[in-house]
Amino acid sequence: MGSASAAPIFASGDLQAAIDGADPGDTVIVPSGVYGPFTVDKPLTIRGEAAPSIKAQTQNPAISIKSDGVRIQGFRVLGVAKNQDDKFSYYMDTSSRKSHYTLNLPNSGVYVDGDDVSIEDLVVEGSEVGVLVMGSRNFTIKNASFLRCDSGLSLQGCDLATVEGSTFRECRKYGVQIEGSGEILLEENLFSGNSGVGVMLKKSVGCQVLANEFVRNWQGLFLWNSSRTVVQNNSLDRNLYYGMVIASGSNNSILNNRATKGGGDTGVRGIGISIQENSSYNLVAGNVLEENLNGLDLTRGSAFNLICYNEISKNSNGIRLDKNENNLVYMNNFRRNLISGYDNASHNFWNATVGNYYDDYRGRDRDGDGIGDDPYWIPKGSSCAVDWRPLMKPAEGNMDLERAWEDLARYATYNPADDLPYKVENEMIVIGSKEPRNLWF
Repeated sequence: MGSASAAPIFASGDLQAAIDGADPGDTVIVPSGVYGPFTVDKPLTIRGEAAPSIKAQTQNPAISIKSDGVRIQGFRVLGVAKNQDDKFSYYMDTSSRKSHYTLNLPNSGVYVDGDDVSIEDLVVEGSEVGVLVMGSRNFTIKNASFLRCDSGLSLQGCDLATVEGSTFRECRKYGVQIEGSGEILLEENLFSGNSGVGVMLKKSVGCQVLANEFVRNWQGLFLWNSSRTVVQNNSLDRNLYYGMVIASGSNNSILNNRATKGGGDTGVRGIGISIQENSSYNLVAGNVLEENLNGLDLTRGSAFNLICYNEISKNSNGIRLDKNENNLVYMNNFRRNLISGYDNASHNFWNATVGNYYDDYRGRDRDGDGIGDDPYWIPKGSSCAVDWRPLMKPAEGNMDLERAWEDLARYATYNPADDLPYKVENEMIVIGSKEPRNLWF
């Protein structure tokens, strides 16, 4: 049998024949040219020289990987767009066997059904799905380029995947779609000009989104019902609607990102970061939120989120909170916003032992402890929210996140039942007025 050290096999003419004749561990070298679809069903390295082109067909990927331990390098894939008429005709044609693909999967440029698969230096253009990966473990794709696909890369039910140094441009739905997966790393990728979402991360756990660029997408990054995700050091610039969304998500860490110029050059400003739909225990810290409609948006039942150490400037609304409770907003710097804060139909906390810095605060600090003696009333919204301990100078220094979580547990203690106009004592309803809350800490 062959091994990884065996002499390479040079494909000439019939690429599939060369692959079929290779032994596990062999390397098949493919010269420049245009080839039809091929399938790899054993652990091989298939390396293209001078970017040979592989043409996909309806329901027949350009490259089908059906083995563990496969490595693909240096190919250009010409994909097939979504076409329901062609798809129907394909399955109505009984003249040939169609065992190589599964009914109702999208037209993909590359189809992966195997573990420990690596793809490098790949270009995919015009495919319904550029690369479709189903149930794989330890999948890696590096230095790839996806152009004008419906979805560039789709990871379904995968674990331990890495997407690195790749570009996703002008995709109609998603640059990357991840669903039902765990421990996926996206690092140093570019998502640009996608008319849907740069990255959709759905029902996934323990993923990392690090040092990526999201530029001029309809939405940059969308976390939907995902948890324990680390989103760090990303740039979200001029995305038209949202830079980043966390919806129905918990225990995610949003750290040191820049979400700027929401809305791009359209004249209508978008939102930097939005936390919504009953999201809880998310950390949003150390981010720069600048030149958006809302720098940060927390809406619709989101609770126990910790918002701290952020630089929030030049937005129409620095932070907008609506219909939620027990979120702690403190140690943030609000500068040159049209409105620093908006708190509506909510019960949130704008300070712990200290509050936030507001450049429009005009209170005094008589004892010189760096904390204003006069409260800062949050300018907009129906909640009559107050920062009782506003900072006299911008918050600086290293983030103490351990202490911040302790402050969330200590100060975010609102119980909705406390707002009822009645209480039950000895099986009787007692109606009374409620004492005003003292929020001086």
